[in-house]
Parts: sequence; structure tokens; C-alpha cells
Amino acid sequence: MSKNFLCLILFAVMVMAAPVGADTLSGLADVTVVDGAIVSFRYEGTEYVVADEDLALGTTTRWYIDAGVETLWAEGDPTPDATVSGTSTVKAGDVGSNADNFMFAVPGDADNISSIDGIDFQETIFPFLTKTFFHFERGGNDSGTWQAVLADGSLGAPVAFSGATAYADTGVNVNGQNAFGVVFTTDVPVIGVRITASGHDTLSISALKVIPDFATRPSPANGSLHEQTWVTLSWSPGLNAVSHDVYMGDNFDDVNDDDGTGATFRGNEASTTFLAGFAGYAYPDGLVPGTTYYWRIDEINDADPNSPWKGNVWSFSIPSKTAYYPDPVDGAEFVNLNAQLNWTAGFGTKLHYIFFGEDFDEVSNAVVGVPNGTVNYSPGPLDLAKTYYWRVDEYDGIEMHKGDVWSFTTLGAVSGPNPADDAVDVKPTVVLSWDAGAVAASHEAYFGTDADAVKNATTTSPEYKGPKALGEESYDPGILTLNTAYYWRIDEVNATNPDSPWAGNVWSFTTGDFFVLDDFEDYDVGNNEIWWAWKDGLGYVAHGNEPAYPGNGTGSAVGDETTASYTEETIVHGSNQSMPFFYDNNKQGYANYSEAEKTLSDTRDWSEQGVAELSLWFRGNPASVGSFVEGPSGTYTMTASGADIWAVNGVEADEFHFAYKMLTGAGSMVAKVDSVENTNVWAKAGVMIRETLDPDSAHAMMVVTPGSGVSFQRRPGTGQTSLDTTTASITAPYWVKLERSISGSFTASHSANGSTWTMQGTESIPMGSNVHIGLALTSHDAALTCQAVLTNVTFTGNVGPQWANQDIGILSNDAEPLYVALSNSAGAPAVVIHDDPAAAQIDTWTEWIIPLSAFADQGVNLTNVDRIAIGLGTIDNMTIPGGSGKMYFDDIRLNRPKEAAAE
Repeated sequence: MSKNFLCLILFAVMVMAAPVGADTLSGLADVTVVDGAIVSFRYEGTEYVVADEDLALGTTTRWYIDAGVETLWAEGDPTPDATVSGTSTVKAGDVGSNADNFMFAVPGDADNISSIDGIDFQETIFPFLTKTFFHFERGGNDSGTWQAVLADGSLGAPVAFSGATAYADTGVNVNGQNAFGVVFTTDVPVIGVRITASGHDTLSISALKVIPDFATRPSPANGSLHEQTWVTLSWSPGLNAVSHDVYMGDNFDDVNDDDGTGATFRGNEASTTFLAGFAGYAYPDGLVPGTTYYWRIDEINDADPNSPWKGNVWSFSIPSKTAYYPDPVDGAEFVNLNAQLNWTAGFGTKLHYIFFGEDFDEVSNAVVGVPNGTVNYSPGPLDLAKTYYWRVDEYDGIEMHKGDVWSFTTLGAVSGPNPADDAVDVKPTVVLSWDAGAVAASHEAYFGTDADAVKNATTTSPEYKGPKALGEESYDPGILTLNTAYYWRIDEVNATNPDSPWAGNVWSFTTGDFFVLDDFEDYDVGNNEIWWAWKDGLGYVAHGNEPAYPGNGTGSAVGDETTASYTEETIVHGSNQSMPFFYDNNKQGYANYSEAEKTLSDTRDWSEQGVAELSLWFRGNPASVGSFVEGPSGTYTMTASGADIWAVNGVEADEFHFAYKMLTGAGSMVAKVDSVENTNVWAKAGVMIRETLDPDSAHAMMVVTPGSGVSFQRRPGTGQTSLDTTTASITAPYWVKLERSISGSFTASHSANGSTWTMQGTESIPMGSNVHIGLALTSHDAALTCQAVLTNVTFTGNVGPQWANQDIGILSNDAEPLYVALSNSAGAPAVVIHDDPAAAQIDTWTEWIIPLSAFADQGVNLTNVDRIAIGLGTIDNMTIPGGSGKMYFDDIRLNRPKEAAAE
């Protein structure tokens, strides 16, 4: 075959729209093909050469949909016996893992390709971590999604593509259609990619290896079962590791918290393997069946200041000698009447003995079981709406190992107890509820403090609480005793069925040693918004029979309309929700304090059952460390924290301190970065032009770093992926310059002396006419404060005279007094102020305990409390402006004194 050489330069690189901080697709450029083989291609200025092993292939598995069923397309089978979806033209060639070669044509046949249409989805796994995939596809005309295969095997968020809009045309004709190239990049290292697209025909898919600093790819795999009493641990080393500290134990916290002085530290290893479970090694008597072991590898390089690199804690489990993984699972409901019991055999089991019945005690105490040679058992037809108990004992040829008693309930039974069975810390004002069984026409409720009495109760027993109609699946037992176990049972009744009534299981719960005033779990958007209960400064419109409320006139605002419940759902102390509380004590037209108040409908008697303390949990945000000071004249000292001016936690949202003026139209800025503290090699100080003060704003900046050189960094649009052009080995003192043309083109430059400039890069970034221009600083470590000194600051263009400065994207609170106020329906409120005047700046969950006597001493009648209020600032302050911020409150309770609660 004659050597046909083809080099293609694609001038336009297209980037698909994708969620903020998400994985993205880009077009490939500069593809070189010789004799139908891919020789090299270029991406973001770097040429990747196949022969130099710059990139590697993975292993691909492909599926097609046959009559709605996912069907594996076997390797070496180009024509499966099925009508596949998508395009139906089948190409010859291997369609298994070897299809992902670097060929556009099969050797010896220029008209053939290693590809096949009809694929519905394919998954390619690589033997290493990667963040960049190079993919060639015939036609570039398919539509579907890309998904990263994360390191734990789960799938990332899908990135949609539609036809050639996601691909760049290489111009290479492959059997009538051109080959198209695309790059898939991820924001974290992953092990593979899944492409879902009907009729997809991949030519080649390869990836760049990313080696992190920490150990990866544990063996045994994390969370796996290991069926031996010895183990060889192995892992892939971190990028700069010279040796490896090994930690191993049977407690997660012990392994995670060990600093090298604890019992789980097993020594430093030069190799990437570690043996345990033999004499002379860790666990010389062997690993114990039924035990989960945890291990961690810290990567060590004494010559690197960043060492050690602490690893993740991995685990593996030695199977128990008793049976495990029951199916149906323990406590299962709605089980089919013809169910088969299955389980996983205990370690070393030779024979199984099955026990089955309707009584827990009988099954638990039985000594003679049914021998069984397999891990399944059919108990025969089961009754409707009944709970069954079963046990599997395992015999290993030497010893019998008694199993746990498992249970399940068949179809038709009552279910869904609330509180859940065995719940603890239940509020003493709880109302019980359940889900009706399919057999029920009505219910009979039983309730008491003795489990056996409730189990054996009849309709003549004191535990019987009466009938409940279908549709009335609740029972209010009244105010319960604190710190007490209660038991309840619901029988399903249907007079038309001779098997009625169907006795329910006995459920239990234990009340807490406190009364719950508000745990914020019951609020939602279903006419139960949090601000209807906790009245703030914003108020609300009329709803139902409730008239409009204009607000209490303070600077408070509770709730979060960005969540499904209008409460905080991430920063919580207990359970799933807490109350977000915004305060602004300098809000125009409002009082100079912030308060939210709740009128109590129950739990008004704060004296019963010996309660003596009000407890509430709160959390704020730390004080801002950002500052901007001029002195002497022309010298600017800045301080800042912040994670980065870049994507933070996968989201394009900056965290830094910004000192700025306003620029209209074209202009420029020059500054000399005299120094920038090394809080991180990517701490950044320099000049910036920014469209808005929002964290995800479009911007351009030219910065100096302590250890990564100088960098032109920019975000081309709101929320878009940040880009950089970096030159290493340059440190402060150094000059930086940023220019904006009338057309919206930004040019960044750097200089050693302020007169001879080197252009770092240019970028066209659409912004409005009025922008913010100034000095930016981030520590690149949210826990640290970075200081930078900048001088020789000059501007050109229409720049305003006044400096302003503020944190961008960094949550912080101003110090304001935190208080709680109680009041009766008449009389002035009693106010208690937190001892710490900066309590609003405590950024961890903190319990505040207030003796109820502190309110009683101010005249509040504790037997009939009408209202509780939480506030920031000085109550009734109408004249002196204060600060602002955001707080979170959770789990407001009335406690008994610790001594009484323990009795």
C-alpha cells in the first residue's frame, strides 16, 4: 500500500454547554494519520504521539438493545443474531476490547474499519486514573450522553452531545464518512467512560494517565469480601512516593486517626505490598472470620515538603462463619407468598440447618433444624399478612455456628411504623402513624410500656386503645414520660375474611430525655413553610385562613427557597433539616437588630417532668480575614483566605478578597506584586477585571504565585470553565498587567522591571461596559490567611476614584450578640444573651444551654410560655447600625438536669 500522509488542522474547537464545574466535551485538532493509523493529535497546545506512549487504550465492553433487553455484544462477533437498534449496517472487524485501537482502517484493507454500528452503549475502563479521554467516531452524527466512570465504579453526571456539534471533523474519510474527534475531560480523576448513543461506532478511545499524590487502586478492592484468613494488601503508589506508611486495624476511626504513634501503624514499606495473617506478620494468628478490617496507605517522600500524603481508609471483610446476606432481607415487608429463602454461606460451611416458624422465641431456641445442602430453601405457601422468622445454622465439618434470627412479613400486612421500630430520642408529644395493610377494613391499636403485655393483648386488655377506621392510620397517646420505652401493635381487621384479625408486629420506640420545641424536620413547601411558624422581618402573604403578615420590622429572614423543604438540608445538627437565619442589622427601613419568633401551640408548660434547661444548637460563619490597607502611600497590603479563584469543589465559584474600582469601556491596570505569602504554591495575587461581584462571574486576571509561576487565568463567561496560561519558575517581586480593548479582548502580560513586557496571553471575554478593576488575592487554602504587598499600581481608561474592597464567595459573619427571648401572652419578654459576644462567628455546631431560672427570675411564668424568639443584635435597637451574616439553628429542646435525666 502506498503511504498516504495526511495532516489536518482544525481551526475551530467547539466546547459543549455543560453544568457548572461539570465534565466537558471539546473538539480535537491537528490529527495526523498515516496508512489509516492515528500517529498523533494535538489538544490545548500539546501534541500527543502514539509511538511515544503518551496515551493508552482501555478495555471496552459494548451492549445493544434487543427487544428492550440490554445484550452484551461479545468480542469477535460482528453479527449477533438479533435486530439491533440504531443504524443496522454491520462492519467487519473485532468488536470487543481490541476494537479500540489507533486505526482508522484495518491493516491490509483500507475500506474496512475496526468499528461497528448498532451499539447502544459502551463502557471503556482503563487500568489507571485519568481526567482526559480522546475519542474518534465515524460520522460524528450520533446523539447521546457521556458519563465518567468514577474511581469507585459509580457513574458521574451525564454530559449530553448532539451530532457533530460535539465533534471536530478530522477530514479523514473512513468508508464513506469522515472520522470525527472529541475530547472528554473530567473535573476529578476517574477510571473510565460510558457512552450511551444508539448506533454509535467508535474508531478509537484512549486516555492520559493521571497519577495522584496519594495511593490508589487498593487490593482487595475497597468494601470487598476476602475469603481467606490471610491477605496481601497491594496498591498503586502516589506520584512522588518513595516509601509507604501502612496502617491496619479493625476500627475505622483508629485507622483514620492514627498519626503514626497508634496501634494500627504497621511500619514503613518500600514496596507496594503488605502481608498479614501469618506468623511473623501482622495478625500472626490469622484474620478473624466475621471481621471487617480497615487499612490506609500514607505516601512518604522526606524530600518533599508536602509529604506525607494521607490516604483514604479502605476496608475488606472476612466472611462470617455464620450465614449472612439473607434474602428476603431481615425485616422485609410485602414478601410474596411463594417466596424462596436465600442466603450466603458462612466461611467454610459444609452443611446448612434451617429453622422456620411464626414465633421468634421458638425459632431462636430451636435445636433441631432441617439439613440443607444448598443456600436456598422453600418453606412452602405462606399466609397473607403474617410475619415469619427464620434462622440458618452453619456446620463447617467441625463446629456448628448458630445464625441470627431473621424475619419478614408477607403481603397485606400493616407497615410503615412512625416512629420507626426501635427509634430512640423520640419526642414525648409524638403521634403514632402507620400504613394500612391491603387486607384491612379497619385497625385495632395497642399501646403500652410492657412488650409482652402489648404482644399478648386482646380487645379486653388495658393496652387496647380502640378501633381506627380505614383512612385514620394514627394514634395520639398524649404527652409521654421522658426517657421511657414504649411498645405498640396494630392489628388489621376485615370482618368478611375468616382469617381476621391479622395481628401486627410489636414495634417499639424510646422517648428522649427532653421535650422537643422544634427540630425543624416537619417544615416543607406543602402549606407548611418555616417562615409561617418562625415569623421574621420579611413576613408573608395571606394563605388559607391565615391573613398576611407584614413582618416584625427587624432585619431577619428565615428559610431557604432553593431547597425542597425551604429549610437548610446540608448544614444540619440532627436528622435532615435546620433553620437558616439571615441577619442584617443595617438594613434600610428596618430595626437595627434581627429576630425571628415562634408562638407555641404545644409544649407550653416548661415545668413538667422536671425540665430545667433550654438547649439549642447553633452555628455561624467565621469572621472575615480579608483586608485592604494603603500605607505608606502607594503601598497596598492585602490579606485573604479562600479556596481558590477557580472551580471550588467542582463548581466554578471563586473565593478571594477583591479591592476594586469601576472601569467603563476600555482600560488597563499595572501592579508590582512585591510579595505573596506561601500559604499554597497556588496562592494568587495580582490584577483582575471582573464583570460582577458574584462568585461565578466572568473575569480575567494576571497573577503571581509563590510556587507555580505567573499565570493568565480567566473565566470566559458566567459559570464557565476556568482557563489558564501559566509560566513556571517566576516569583515575586514581579510586575503584572491586564488590558481590556474596546472590542472586549483581554491581554495579560508580565515583566521583571515594569518596562519590558512579555505577553502571557489573550482572550475575548464578553462583559458589560461597566466592570470592576482591581487587585485580587486568594490563599488557595480556606483555613489559612495569606498576605500580599502590591505597589506601583496604575490605571488607564475611565476609572473611578474610589477604592472598595470585600470578600468574594467567602461566607463570613459580623459579630453581633446572640440572644433568646421568652414571653407569656402578656408582659415583657425575658432576654438571655450568649456569654460570647462573637458567638455568631463560631463555625461549628455548638450547644447553648440556658437555665430556665434565667427566664423565671425575670418574671416569665414557665407553666404557660407563649412565645420564643431568637435574635442577633441588641433587642429594640433602632438607631445604631450593626453587622450582617447567616446563622443556622437546630434541635431546640427542654432538658432535665443531667442528674435527673440519668436516673
